[in-house]
Amino acid sequence: MEENVRKQFQKNIDLHQAARDQLSEKIVQASMMMIETYKQGKKILFCGNGGSAADAQHLAAELIGRFKRE
Repeated sequence: MEENVRKQFQKNIDLHQAARDQLSEKIVQASMMMIETYKQGKKILFCGNGGSAADAQHLAAELIGRFKRE
């Protein structure tokens, strides 16, 4: 049983490492695009359906709560 738990942990580690390797550059690029959009006084829209809508709403709320212009 302990071996099964260890295997599941390793699968999770492998998945996170693959995501890091494949997505880090894209996340930085998307972040830079968002920064430039805000600097130009434009807005960013988030959308989704079902659980993705909840994720979109959460992301928008995080950005508004942390970076709202005064």
